[in-house]
Amino acid sequence: MSSTEMGEQSGIQVVVRLRPMSDRELKGNTLPVVTASTEKREVTVIKGTGARTLRNTFAFDNVFTSFSTQQEVFDQTLAPVISDVLGGYESTVFAYGQTGTGKTHTMEGTIHDADERGVIPRAAFDVFRRLADESYVEHAVSASFLEIYNEELCDLLLDVDPDDIAAAKAREKQQALRLVEDPSTAKRKGRGMYVMNLTEETVKRPEDVLALMQRASTRRQVGETKMNKQSSRSHCVFTLRVDSKRRMPDGSVMECAGKLHMVDLAGSECAKSAGGDSLDPSRERERKNINQSLLTLGRVITLLKAGGKAKGERIPYRDSKLTRLLQESLGGRCKTCVIATVSPSSMAVDETLSTLQYAQSAHGIINKPTASSMLKVNVDGHARPATAGGNAGNGSSTQDWSEMECRMQYLEAQAEEAAAALARKHAEQSSLIDRAERAEAGPITPAPRPSTPTPTL
Repeated sequence: MSSTEMGEQSGIQVVVRLRPMSDRELKGNTLPVVTASTEKREVTVIKGTGARTLRNTFAFDNVFTSFSTQQEVFDQTLAPVISDVLGGYESTVFAYGQTGTGKTHTMEGTIHDADERGVIPRAAFDVFRRLADESYVEHAVSASFLEIYNEELCDLLLDVDPDDIAAAKAREKQQALRLVEDPSTAKRKGRGMYVMNLTEETVKRPEDVLALMQRASTRRQVGETKMNKQSSRSHCVFTLRVDSKRRMPDGSVMECAGKLHMVDLAGSECAKSAGGDSLDPSRERERKNINQSLLTLGRVITLLKAGGKAKGERIPYRDSKLTRLLQESLGGRCKTCVIATVSPSSMAVDETLSTLQYAQSAHGIINKPTASSMLKVNVDGHARPATAGGNAGNGSSTQDWSEMECRMQYLEAQAEEAAAALARKHAEQSSLIDRAERAEAGPITPAPRPSTPTPTL
């Protein structure tokens, strides 16, 4: 019995998703100042009007727009790493962005609508689809749902009924949740950083995962801000653990233990945009804790990109429970994808620039993914740089012209994205029709060869 350890390096994949203008923004005639291109994989932000207009363009691994479907987002982010998870790797995807930009929609979506499901339910369906392959002789899948609210850990799968006499004991168990580091991690055999006493439920089919998600959503901390009526006020980490045994072509059996962490971060926000003047003390504490943990995450990313780990500098993983839990996902042994969500509205331009700069800082971080697998032998032997430009002119006419230009560029970008989405849909339909026609035609049988007469002696 020998352990398999993969030492290749893997950069963090960073993608951006631009949501459409909301009904409130359309009714208020809000100026759209952000455009995106799926083909060029670029996002452009226009800040200011008149002679002080600044145009910033950012390049990423992938870019999604309002015309990108939930399936397309999954195919370009999580689908490629499902095989890695089944092969014993630990992978993480997390959504980052301002509140109200669609993080929860991207991660969870509408779980009972097949077309609108987010990456978490789609990952569950894909995992069980692949485990149905006859090469898997045995498998077990379990799920956990952790919430980090005001730097406190909460088990979202723990059933607590206020009318139940055992509720107090359940709460005591929940309060006992704490981050623990397995000392055997260095040997690549331990659990690494994990949460002690966190509920981990066995799931036997993807519908079980949907039921857990629905159960957990009723307990998650949400609140209303100026940017979003149902703003997530906490970080949520949904984890699928997959243990499997797969028969290899040579007859040996490979045992793998992989994990998939899907993290829906709380929305970043400034006090002004979130309604800081009217916040009560508890809401102000929420905002400060959210921004503090996200700030720590940003510092970790910046130091890792600058090579702080190699230089022996202290990486502040322990400054927040979020970064401590995600330590292996950032410069560790995980395969990681960051989905940054942004708004096209001029009202959120500062937060949009901050999000894009934050996401771009994750480029260049190198992880060393490590597979956690055991082989049982059954046979003998063995960014573009930001650019600035100005428009000549004076007074309100110049501002009006700049705003008109922003709207024109946004509409042109929308038209291009609509055409690209239509082309992708057409190609998909043509492929389906082609496969259907080949299936109806059936296998092509070769024409019978003419028989040769037997010579008469």
